[in-house]
Amino acid sequence: MAEETARYGEIRVRRPNRIFLLKIRAGEFEYEELQVWAEEKIAKIEELYTASNLPDSPDMIRIEEILVEIRTTWYQA
Repeated sequence: MAEETARYGEIRVRRPNRIFLLKIRAGEFEYEELQVWAEEKIAKIEELYTASNLPDSPDMIRIEEILVEIRTTWYQA
């Protein structure tokens, strides 16, 4: 998800690699194999975030505004 966030600027909850993730969870890979894969992924993600136009930190004021909107809508229903 971190790679997709850096690449596309959005969070994509539905996983196209769901089967692969389930295999990891089921223990179908050796730890060392996953460690190598993870290190490669981390390097790629760091490259993407360096080139990304995403801000370095979240806009906390905007986040609070959105939270208030959501709560107001939820509790008025």
